[in-house]
Amino acid sequence: MPKNDIEGPVHKTFYYHADASAIGGTIHRPFSGFVPSQTSISLPLVGGFLEKERKGRKWKDIVSYTNESTRVSGSKQDPDKDGPWTTEVSASIEGLNILGVIEADKVVAQLSVAHPHNGEQPTIALTGSKFENLRISGAAIDLDKVIRYDLFSEHDRSAEPDHRNRYPKELWPRQEKLREKIKNQKILAIKKYAAKYKDEPIPNWIHHHFHELEHDPGPNAKKIDLQRKSEDLAKDLIEEDARVGLNNDGNYVICSLIDHFPDLPPNFPGIVCGNGVYLPGYGRFFFGEVIIQQGTFRVSMIRAQLGSGIGGAMSAGVASSNGQGSGPKGG
Repeated sequence: MPKNDIEGPVHKTFYYHADASAIGGTIHRPFSGFVPSQTSISLPLVGGFLEKERKGRKWKDIVSYTNESTRVSGSKQDPDKDGPWTTEVSASIEGLNILGVIEADKVVAQLSVAHPHNGEQPTIALTGSKFENLRISGAAIDLDKVIRYDLFSEHDRSAEPDHRNRYPKELWPRQEKLREKIKNQKILAIKKYAAKYKDEPIPNWIHHHFHELEHDPGPNAKKIDLQRKSEDLAKDLIEEDARVGLNNDGNYVICSLIDHFPDLPPNFPGIVCGNGVYLPGYGRFFFGEVIIQQGTFRVSMIRAQLGSGIGGAMSAGVASSNGQGSGPKGG
C-alpha cells in the first residue's frame, strides 16, 4: 500500500485568474462587425507570465491606434514561506483615436492584486493606470491629476503595525472607508452637475453610475429617487450613511478612478456628469470605471457607448483579476 506522505506535505493551491484587453468592441449600425482585439490575453490557472504586443491599425474609420500591448503575471512571493499570491495585469494602447472625438497618446490600465496566504481578502493597487495627453473633441483634459490612486489604500486592517497583517478582513464592497469614498464621489458628481446645469436631475445616460442608490440599503434608510433635482438629491445623500452607494447584498459596486473632470473650456460641446461625457452625435464615454463583483476586480479606462450615425460599444484599456486559494490551513 502506498504511503500517504510519499510526495511530502500538502501545500495550499492558488487558482489564478487575470485578463487584459487593450481594445475591443462591437458595431451594430450602420453595419455589423467586431472591433478587433488582437492582444487580449488570459493568465494560466497556475500563474506565470504572458505578454502580447501588436502594431496598430485603422478600422472602418471608427477607431485607430498605433500600438497595443497587454501583460499578465501571477506568482507567489516567498514561495517557501507565507507570502501572498500576487497577480499583475496591464493593458496599454497608444495613439488612440475614436471617431476623431476621443484621442490620447497613451492609455494604460494597470491592476495589482495580492491575496494573502491565510485566505483573507486581497489588497488592490491601481498605480500606473493613466491617460497621456487625453483630448475630448479637441479639448485637452488632464485626468491624471484627478485619478484616485488611493481608492483601495484604506481598509479595516490597513493600519496594522505588522505589514503581514495588512490584508482586509471584510469583503471590499463592504469596507466602510471605500464605501465612504464612493458615497462622496457620487455626492460630488451630483453637486457639480447641479451647479453647471441649473439643478437638473441626473441624466438617464449616467444612471448606471448611481443605480445602487435606487436600492434600499436598510430598513431605516430612505429610498433614493434619482429623478429629484440634483441639489435635493445631494442633500439626501449627505444625510444617508456610508451604505449608500452599494446594493443590498454588498457583493457588487461600481465607482471610478475619476471623481470629477477638471475645469473644461466654456465652449466644450459635451455634457459632463461624474466620470462620463455625452457628446451629441457621437455617444457616451465613461472614464476610469472600477467594478467589483463576486471577488473580481476590474478597471476600464475608456468605455464608449456609440450613438447616432454609428451605433455600438467599445472599450480601451481593461484589466481584471481575481483568484482563489485552496488547501489545508497553515499549509
